[in-house]
Amino acid sequence: MTTQHPNLQPPLAADDDLRRRILERAQAVNVHLVTALATVADDLAQGHNLAALGALDGLERQINTLRSLLLLLS
Repeated sequence: MTTQHPNLQPPLAADDDLRRRILERAQAVNVHLVTALATVADDLAQGHNLAALGALDGLERQINTLRSLLLLLS
């Protein structure tokens, strides 16, 4: 008697869809980071140190989010 094992892997289409969604989220986080860093650069160029410091607020969390998303893709 032959025992059939259910496919333990998700279908390729679902896997590809998940990878696409993760990549889209990673790209959105990246755009946010680049935009915030451009703001920091502009603020520093104008001598607005406190504004630059404010623009940096939360970037570590966003970097960690991006790192986590990229790890999911590897």
